[in-house]
Amino acid sequence: MKNELLTTIGIRTAEAAFIAEGSSEKDLMERAGQKVVKVILAHFSPCRTLVVCGPGKNGGDAQVVARHLQENGWSVDIIFLSALPSFEEIEKALKQTDLIVDGLLGTGLSRPLEGEIQRLVNLMNARNKPIVSIDIPTGIDADSGASWGDAIQATLTVTFFRARPGHFLLPGRESVGELVIKDIGIPERLLPPTPYYLNDPVLWRKNLKEPQPADHKYTRGACLVVGNGGMPGALRLAAMAARRIGAGLVKITCKSEDYPILASTVWGDIIFPLKTAKAFLECAEDERFKALLWGTGALPKGSTREQALLLLSTKKPCVLDGGALSSFKGKTQTLIKHLHANAILTPHEGEFLRLFPHLAFLKNKAEKALKAALETGSIVVLKGYDTIIASPDGHIIINANAPATLATAGTGDVLAGLMTGLLAQGLPPFQAAAAAVWIHGEAANHKGLGLIAEDLLDQIPVVLQELSMHRP
Repeated sequence: MKNELLTTIGIRTAEAAFIAEGSSEKDLMERAGQKVVKVILAHFSPCRTLVVCGPGKNGGDAQVVARHLQENGWSVDIIFLSALPSFEEIEKALKQTDLIVDGLLGTGLSRPLEGEIQRLVNLMNARNKPIVSIDIPTGIDADSGASWGDAIQATLTVTFFRARPGHFLLPGRESVGELVIKDIGIPERLLPPTPYYLNDPVLWRKNLKEPQPADHKYTRGACLVVGNGGMPGALRLAAMAARRIGAGLVKITCKSEDYPILASTVWGDIIFPLKTAKAFLECAEDERFKALLWGTGALPKGSTREQALLLLSTKKPCVLDGGALSSFKGKTQTLIKHLHANAILTPHEGEFLRLFPHLAFLKNKAEKALKAALETGSIVVLKGYDTIIASPDGHIIINANAPATLATAGTGDVLAGLMTGLLAQGLPPFQAAAAAVWIHGEAANHKGLGLIAEDLLDQIPVVLQELSMHRP
């Protein structure tokens, strides 16, 4: 799958450029319909099929599908939204059909489903028959993944040239079913500029470092994890993840009073107690440590915020996680004044809203993350099933390989450690964040059901080995 994603405007721009070079809208619909038919023939045996056609290009594609299925000997019924039969007739047709083709509204939807359209969609879903959606399930916003009502729940979605952000953003991702992207002849040179990408190793794999014969622990990348005695398990997970991803050394600093609890629970890392803010800053400024992590396992209080500001003053690559983010609730502008381009913020939705309550009205998760990145001048990783990595230069990466099993305590600590370990090895922050998120998801996929955060640590080397085998 090619990893550029096109918004509704983007795909229209590409199609318009193709038409300007001598194609036509009718030709594009014919090509699209034929591609959908090939997918249907590959996935289903001949059966009675109901094709539902809307008024626009999506409906035009659907009419082509109906014609070619009939030419292949299929029994096909057609319903036109422009001449909708009675709902008694529609229910009768749905009972008799084995497969439904959704060509109602496609990418052009810009208002909530209502009235007859919503009732029709509900009836299509209620039959529990396989549904093939053309371009995107009716009711899903192609740009944001938002649902404009009770959307079609597709078994399979066929789209063209490039996928759309809404195919991967919730809740759209749950409506799409299996996604198939087909070429309809638009040349690659007509691909318009896009800020959206699907997370994939092609974006960052070349930046990954592998051990070299002359390496030692500092050349491989050393990082500093700021400790807090309240949640030592979180620190252990983060520190272990940083080491597993390739950091040559992890040093944990903490207050003197927290040393005993950390020393008894964190193994394989250097633990160094500090008594003063000056000593803490000197440690953070040590040139041997290339990346910093603060907030994992920390409580959202004033001292947490002060330590974050000290770390940011070094201008080193750093990850602010958990309590470090929540400590700035109501003081977002203070954080923004001290942030820099080498910083990565890793909020989940709750932490995001504490920092950016003025962005709560936005339904598009990718847009929310991007606006936060632009405001802060830092990388923002808005975590979740559809994690967004946003850069202040306007680029957005949507992650789609994370399983729901990651919704368990401690997995975010592992992710923070992965990012820090990659930063310590010299990866640029945007690539480090994207790589960490993808590797994190892939490690979870390897483990499967029953996952707890500790399981991720043993799967990280497996994922790294697979990435190494497929280096360009």
